[in-house]
Amino acid sequence: MTIHRTVVSQTARPYCNTLPGHVAKIMGKYAIRRAGPGEIIETLRLGEALIGGALARPEVVGTIDAITQMTIWNTGDPIAGVFLLVPVTEEGRAAVENGSFNPADPAIRHIAPAGTPIFGVYCGIYAGATRDARKSVLMAAADLRLNAFAPVPTYARGATEDGARSMLRLGYRPVSGGLKDLFVSDPVSAD
Repeated sequence: MTIHRTVVSQTARPYCNTLPGHVAKIMGKYAIRRAGPGEIIETLRLGEALIGGALARPEVVGTIDAITQMTIWNTGDPIAGVFLLVPVTEEGRAAVENGSFNPADPAIRHIAPAGTPIFGVYCGIYAGATRDARKSVLMAAADLRLNAFAPVPTYARGATEDGARSMLRLGYRPVSGGLKDLFVSDPVSAD
């Protein structure tokens, strides 16, 4: 972690310094909580069922969450919604854009540790099994975009047609040359 703090360029743009507590505060407004270690498997299973495909292994997600302190979130009791996000370094942002980023097992150098500059955000999934859960994750996604990560691009993949439609409604646009089915929400200016 300290290596990242010493070598990252504070002049590179765009970047933001969003702390995990700020993300937790935003998520809390929508009854979304950071998944505890005992909830990671169940949260990922729900996500995989919702997209009809595989997500990262629980141990990978747990490691990324320990590094970022803001990666895996859920809502409901029982769990009915999932939100995965990975803040990325400058090199991580380039990897997402050129297709070398591996969402299932990202390189440590691509992950922005808690308390360090964030150069982009990769959303692994935001989905809900119920109407309330879907509403919560969509509202949280929009709020995070504007109030936590506005200065940096946010990336997500259209795993389902509904997912692609929701990203378009949130202002994402398709990106070619990067990961398959990649969408980006460009930095939001303060103007």
